[in-house]
Amino acid sequence: MDWWLIIVGVIAAALAYGYWDHTRQSRRLTGIFAVLAARHGGQVKRASLLVLPQLRFESDGRRVLVTAMATSGATAKDSAPFTFVDVELPFDTGAELRVERSADPVERLIDTVTPGRPPATGHEAFDQAFRIKGKDRAFAARLLDARVRYELLGSQLPRLACRVDGRKISVDMDGTATAQSEIEELIKIAALLAERCAPGPRGS
Repeated sequence: MDWWLIIVGVIAAALAYGYWDHTRQSRRLTGIFAVLAARHGGQVKRASLLVLPQLRFESDGRRVLVTAMATSGATAKDSAPFTFVDVELPFDTGAELRVERSADPVERLIDTVTPGRPPATGHEAFDQAFRIKGKDRAFAARLLDARVRYELLGSQLPRLACRVDGRKISVDMDGTATAQSEIEELIKIAALLAERCAPGPRGS
């Protein structure tokens, strides 16, 4: 038996499936992004052979990028598709903070003994559902107010995570978005976080 022919056939089939799946996801995202671009006055960058389409627009002086990627990390554990919204702030928050949904009791136990971890919000349901990583306690308290906690707790997006890193806010979910409502929710959460990062009175 010519094993090399079988191997070549398997590789060819995998490449063909990858191309088909990439094309299918690109078309779906392009359709969603076109609707959102019209709403936000943005532009859609077409997909390439390796990159999914992108939506870019500005909101209240902040540049927003929406797209998806096929992998989130270099390790097998992190190699999974994800959809995200990046917001570039016109100022530097000077803070680093990550908030991630996690129901793992072991992770929560580790957090309680980690030096420098921001304190729990005092909202039992939120503190049980989300991990908070960061050193600036005042910033964490300002960011995770009642409105933000309500939105994050009510979200059904898989493995929802939010990050603030200096001038950038990122909100992402596991998997490639399949519905416009999922992307709208990511954008909404990112906007709420951006309002609370801004100097002066916070948004509502």
